[in-house]
Amino acid sequence: MARRATGLLSVLAGLAGPPLLAGQLRMVAVPVSGPPGLDSLARLGFEVADLRRTPSGLEAIVVAAPETERLLVTRGFAAAAVPGAPPVGAAGDSFMVFRSFDKPVTGIRATLAAWEAADTLIHVDSIGASIEGRPILAVKIGAATDDPARPNVVFLATHHAREWVSTEMAMQLIRWIADSLATTVLASRDIWVVPAVNPDGYQFTFTTDRLWRKNRRWNGDGTFGVDPNRNYPAFWGIDDQGSSGLPIAETYRGTAPASEPENQAIIAFHAAHPPVVSVSYHTYGGMVLYPYGFRAGALAPDLPVYRALAGTELAPAVRDSVPGTIHDRYHAGPGWILYSTNGEYTDWAYRAHGSIAFTPELTSGCCTPDSGLYYGFVFPDDSMLLRRVFRDNLPFALAAIAAAGAPALAMGPAGAGPTPPRVESIWPETWLSLPASGPMPFTLSIRTATGSATTRSLSTDSLARGVVRTVWRSDVSVDRARAVRADGTGLEAELISVAGAEDADLGWTGWTRSNDALVGEWSWSTNTTDTLTSPVFNLAGRTRLWLHFWTKYRGSTFSPQLHGLVQASADSGVTWTDVTDLVGDGPSWYPVRLDVPQLDGARAARIRFVSVGYPWWVDAVGIATDSTLALDSLPAPVALEVSENPVRGAQVVVSWPVGTGAPRLGIYTFTGARLVQAALTPGTTEYTWDLSVGGSGGRPVVNGAYLVVLELDGRVLRRRLFVTR
Repeated sequence: MARRATGLLSVLAGLAGPPLLAGQLRMVAVPVSGPPGLDSLARLGFEVADLRRTPSGLEAIVVAAPETERLLVTRGFAAAAVPGAPPVGAAGDSFMVFRSFDKPVTGIRATLAAWEAADTLIHVDSIGASIEGRPILAVKIGAATDDPARPNVVFLATHHAREWVSTEMAMQLIRWIADSLATTVLASRDIWVVPAVNPDGYQFTFTTDRLWRKNRRWNGDGTFGVDPNRNYPAFWGIDDQGSSGLPIAETYRGTAPASEPENQAIIAFHAAHPPVVSVSYHTYGGMVLYPYGFRAGALAPDLPVYRALAGTELAPAVRDSVPGTIHDRYHAGPGWILYSTNGEYTDWAYRAHGSIAFTPELTSGCCTPDSGLYYGFVFPDDSMLLRRVFRDNLPFALAAIAAAGAPALAMGPAGAGPTPPRVESIWPETWLSLPASGPMPFTLSIRTATGSATTRSLSTDSLARGVVRTVWRSDVSVDRARAVRADGTGLEAELISVAGAEDADLGWTGWTRSNDALVGEWSWSTNTTDTLTSPVFNLAGRTRLWLHFWTKYRGSTFSPQLHGLVQASADSGVTWTDVTDLVGDGPSWYPVRLDVPQLDGARAARIRFVSVGYPWWVDAVGIATDSTLALDSLPAPVALEVSENPVRGAQVVVSWPVGTGAPRLGIYTFTGARLVQAALTPGTTEYTWDLSVGGSGGRPVVNGAYLVVLELDGRVLRRRLFVTR
């Protein structure tokens, strides 16, 4: 890994091995029945490059050879050429902008050598060799020497050979950083760019097959190639949906983790220069993805930093200005919103080095403005269009460079910073987002619905290595949680209300009920255009409010017109404001916290979930508040008892020690409305609340949080009651 003063390592690219397969790759359209069909294609080893709506239904766009097209047919799929798709075959090497790796004078290798010779800020070296002996070139911009005091930032491109726009993005980034990046920034970072992780496959797209994806490994069975972006030793091969064990497949993961010399070179380079932030460019799709991608619903501990840099649907980090592009923004989220992957770079870099790692999928692919041709991977050889892609993505690259200095303070191109330490979910699991640095140990105190409290210590062993933030979970029913560091600082949150489509959850309108529930028997769900609207909440006197819910959905980032919008209203639904917009595929339950300061103090607050043709489920929906009250300041839980809490039956019995006077009992909603007022005879020690008629106006009690208040002998006893039928 030592740097070479002589610059480029000269290696002859030998092309030895068995004869090539005769079948040429081409883009084909495959009719599918929504996300299940896409999942089936992934399990067969196809990368779904796009999803389009046609008059006859949905079509997935995949790249296939004659051999893999036959595999589609045997598995019940049909395949046809994509109308208007550019011709395939050997691309040649006479483009205006695009250039092969080996081309004399203007190729990638020659260009980098010329830049190094002419510019004292550009330093090029080989970090390893490919299967066919080509150098894997790393470019350092700035000081020639490394300095541990300077955080490393790494940009990678061309894991996948056919993704030429990613190669050009990396090349233009090298030139821009050397020419235009502020000298103060350049002096404070070690910035690296690897323009072609897969030089053999990239060269092969110019000489033989434009749509080749993998490296050039001879697999010994008549097939070539391992997908370098499925060969990293993180979650490698955990299933056959995120990668394939079939050598003929586009997503073939290889015989073992890190079996490929290209991956070994990147792994060794990261060991020597562990990046604080890294970016791996791909095409096409118009997305900014981040860990995790290996399993739907898995969320990275550093989610606040990832969200700040990558942006959201309502505040995107990257706008797509390429004329004729399908989408106007890059959709951001964990990698699984596109599809699940394993053995992939960003999951590995994050897991192995704590790197804040991203995969931008450059532009969304569409039609050239004049011809109407569908370009997909075959982006036009147009310097102005390529410059637009670069300009669109430059602010994100600069934000990544800036973030390496202090990820916890990272600011994204949309102007957002990481959210502060906070409770992400209270029920049915407690999820906390807390700094991984600071006095140790942490303690997590959980107040359950019965009023009892549990405290557990959380040591440094609970923290993921190298992260800024972390998440702890607790599978208990709670209505309040508090995390405290050794110095006494911490945070707390309280769940004011909760509902989940159960029989007693009255007042909600729209959608239907599904027995695919997170908790209880039912969740709300829809698979069409429909709106789920809450009853009115009286939040007078309440501040620091946030919306609490768990969700899952089945969609595609290729079809953002099918999406789920969450809105809030402070005036009973007269006007609504957007809180978040969900796009993509999320087939597993995960928690969502959305701050809703617009509802602070509102007496007629409502929330709604607007599905636009989106298969969508929500459960455990509630209003929560960040609280400053200490758990220990609550009344002792032993004085007032309940027969069941959370309440899932038709009745609940409230009991207390015998007193001398006449007990007075009241039961209130979380908004302060009184449901029960009972003056009892002296000596009474219990009261039975019939939930079938104990609500407002004699109606059944709806699910939620209630407060039982007992006045006896000059004392006031309180107990929170949770109804979750």
